[in-house]
Amino acid sequence: MNKNITNVFVFLQNFRQNVLDNMDHQFWVYTKYNEFGSLLIKNMATEKRYLLKPWDTDTTIGKNKIQTFLESCQFFKGYEVNNYILIGKTFRDNAKQYATVEKRITVIEVDFKMKKLALFGSTNIEPILFNVIVEFADLINFEISYDFEGMLRHKGFQKGIQQVEKVQRRPSDPKVFISYSWDNENHKLWVLKLAADLIKSGIMVLIDEWDLDKYRNDLHYFMESGIREADYILFVCTPAYAQKADARVGGVGVENTIITGEFYDESKSSKYIPIARIYNSRITECLPTYLKTKYVVDFSDDKKYNQKFEELVRKILGIPRFKRPELGKLPRYKSEDL
Repeated sequence: MNKNITNVFVFLQNFRQNVLDNMDHQFWVYTKYNEFGSLLIKNMATEKRYLLKPWDTDTTIGKNKIQTFLESCQFFKGYEVNNYILIGKTFRDNAKQYATVEKRITVIEVDFKMKKLALFGSTNIEPILFNVIVEFADLINFEISYDFEGMLRHKGFQKGIQQVEKVQRRPSDPKVFISYSWDNENHKLWVLKLAADLIKSGIMVLIDEWDLDKYRNDLHYFMESGIREADYILFVCTPAYAQKADARVGGVGVENTIITGEFYDESKSSKYIPIARIYNSRITECLPTYLKTKYVVDFSDDKKYNQKFEELVRKILGIPRFKRPELGKLPRYKSEDL
């Protein structure tokens, strides 16, 4: 066992050897089918196959790259893959969040300098394999943390019993209410796609198409309760939406009447997120009057959907693209005499 592990490929080679040495009666290792450093193993009891994919790059790995990989690698050397364990140096927050909702993947982020591992989507792998990973981290003297109901840190074994401490509580899933106008069938389908993508990213969505029956099929009751219960209100804005909202016409008018009652409450100012879906020349064309000064996520260009979707999710989760630096020490300047 080489404990001087400095890159993802060496990490996976050592993990493979550890499984062969200690778990060969419980896992089948497809040693002849390595490709670009990937490793396929099978739990002999359940016959579930796991593909361990290493990415030895300093480039941060995002959700889109993971999705592309899953689509292109449903089979490995003729064998169907059930689950994926993706190993890299750094992953975007959207990739880590994706691992909590996409049950086929687990993400392992490795910090070779600090000798730390962090698992996201820990519950997506069987307990026997999870324990193998924890014991391997202990064997190579890497600190390991993982997400269950929050983030846990492994503190080694004492008398054969794993010692852990909770280092971060799992945040509750945010809930959003989507307000939109029924402009046409294509627009409605676009809104439903947005709602589906948010749900797949771990964000709870309240929308009439899927949730009205939970509120006695009473549209007004659904609007009042949904707006009150939601952490965020998403407005899918079009010129037709703005016109109905300002004139207080139809369902959009009812929703906006309810919303404006608390819109100017300073403590709730971040609750409202307008989305610009359609406009001609100026973005304000699609915004109700009271939303014209709010920050808007511009979804008018379908080619930029993925980019804008990440921007929206970051806004909801409160995770900026660039991390705010820690406050440094004031410089000690000296003044000179004139």
